[in-house]
Amino acid sequence: MDVQRIICCFLPLLVASMASNTCQEGHSANGTCETVAMMQKPQLKTTPVRGGPVPLIECQGFKCERGVPVGGVHRGKKAFHSDLAEGVPNSGFDVNFDGQKRKAFLPGAHVIDDTTVQYGINDKYYLMKSDTTDYGNPENFEKVKLAGKTMITEISLNGANCGCNVNFFLVSMPAGPPGQYNDHYCDANCVGGNCCSEFDINEMNDHALQITNHNCYGNPSKGSCDGDGRPMVRFGPPEYGPGSWHTIDTTKPFTFALQVQENIVGNNDPNNHLMVYVRLWQNGKTVMKQFGGVGSPVNSQWKNLADGMVLVVDYWQSQDLTWLDGVGCGYGKEYCSGHRADLSKMQIISNDLEKAEDCPGVGSCKCEWFNAKTMAYGDDGTECWCRCGGCKATTLTPRCLWSGDKPKWA
Repeated sequence: MDVQRIICCFLPLLVASMASNTCQEGHSANGTCETVAMMQKPQLKTTPVRGGPVPLIECQGFKCERGVPVGGVHRGKKAFHSDLAEGVPNSGFDVNFDGQKRKAFLPGAHVIDDTTVQYGINDKYYLMKSDTTDYGNPENFEKVKLAGKTMITEISLNGANCGCNVNFFLVSMPAGPPGQYNDHYCDANCVGGNCCSEFDINEMNDHALQITNHNCYGNPSKGSCDGDGRPMVRFGPPEYGPGSWHTIDTTKPFTFALQVQENIVGNNDPNNHLMVYVRLWQNGKTVMKQFGGVGSPVNSQWKNLADGMVLVVDYWQSQDLTWLDGVGCGYGKEYCSGHRADLSKMQIISNDLEKAEDCPGVGSCKCEWFNAKTMAYGDDGTECWCRCGGCKATTLTPRCLWSGDKPKWA
């Protein structure tokens, strides 16, 4: 075969390959991507399982973006992870369970000093018992049982702004089929093709923070799963945002706590219910919101939260994230900065571990000022709020935000 024939045969394939890579990265010029699409053979989106292929469920709606997991590649999307460390990243991640440090793993993640996971756009990690990417085996996951417990963690957003979705959440994976990412992932929007219940502990950027419950009823499917989610609570300006005029200034680190309280009246009593309390605090300033109660949709998530769900640490971007941050960011196109966020010092504490009798005494505080009205204002992080009755009166975890109070798990 002469040189001219070689060029004629292989040059079109080379051009198509280069154009395909360009299209996957989101660029297009002069209709190249459309031409490549016609040249490439279309692939049937099915997942081979016993008994024949099962069509993947297409995700539709405003929550169809997710990061790409280590060990899995999304069809049509280049797998890129933003880890900045040289060599193999350390994925060991210490979690404090009721005062006992347990070594868990976030395979592929960049973990600093075993306590801080640093992650950026397109990163996605699962909490595992060992450093494995075998996501098909349920026994490999360090499942989080959040019913009757409180998750506490420190967050630094580092400028992750409008259009960024920095998040960590729970799902009832692994799904049976491997799905579009080949990682057995599932959620209530059927991202990757598999559907299951989802509890969004936190979706955030520096302008908004949101917590959402997503139930699936019966056999999980696009029709039986609540992709929009309810109930939902959101923090935004002026209680949360960049700048010192916000109660929580997101340009600085802050502490996040989500508590799931079980309220049991009796066996199979219809008045049994969950209450979920979300608190953010920073330098003596606190904001709190809650949802749940008798008849709340979150009660349908109770069994999943008690049995244990998989913790997902994820970061993605969108030019239309206004459903999350529209109040603070406006309603035009958004461009995520891509700044990497830090999630640190994660604790999962039983709500009954710290009791009223463990609270400190009055000490030198003069407590005439403390009353029900003062209590209603909430914990201001001071010693005397804690000593004068705040600690004994609350059922929140931790009972006191005063730095001098050391709970049992500290």
